[in-house]
Amino acid sequence: MRLPVISHPVRRHGSLHRILIPAAALRHTWLRSPFLTGYGKITASRADLLRLGALFRLAAISPHSAVHLPLRANQVPEDLAHWFTDHRPADLLIAHRDAGLRASAWPGLRASTRRRATQADRQTATTPAARPDPDPHSRDFSADRRLALSEHAETLLITAPGQGLHQVGDLLSQAGEAVATHRDIHRNGFALLSSLTPVLRGGGGAPDELEIDIYAREPIFHKARWAASATPPPA
Repeated sequence: MRLPVISHPVRRHGSLHRILIPAAALRHTWLRSPFLTGYGKITASRADLLRLGALFRLAAISPHSAVHLPLRANQVPEDLAHWFTDHRPADLLIAHRDAGLRASAWPGLRASTRRRATQADRQTATTPAARPDPDPHSRDFSADRRLALSEHAETLLITAPGQGLHQVGDLLSQAGEAVATHRDIHRNGFALLSSLTPVLRGGGGAPDELEIDIYAREPIFHKARWAASATPPPA
């Protein structure tokens, strides 16, 4: 997949050389941080799930970059509002473990990208294609490939080696491809598709006890919507 991104140079931060931000915002993605209650959710449209998968794979092949998804300003739909009653969605930051990015450094880096916005460069990134049938329970997700989570300044940072990020990207793409034919999407416009919990460090168990599930929200495939639009107006 080819993705337009804005590349912000980073100075004096070890192996991290740039922050990449999608040129077109993922406006139909909402992230509930797992650090609130232990349970997190990534909810997105089909198109955003496919792009999110590609962005994880971009981070996987970019050991000197971090991918930033500004999601905090996304308007939360009414049917998701109960998950965000006392907080707004979190931003997402994805980085290769070799970049050495710490969550505590993010506020300064974010401020730097804003101050030096004129130095940013628009580029087109080419990401690896998704591989078929990823399995979060696969032995390929060995302990050294699992995702490490941290949070700071309303931003969830996900770091892992390249292989782990690539496999998560495949999981997200698989979820996106499943949206159009998923029974619950047709019934409700909303469905649980997959989970990142098996690939988190300590996911679902001590000491971290964190979980993240992947949901799709795609009203365009909801049968009730099409039935309503096909109903003729009263005479």
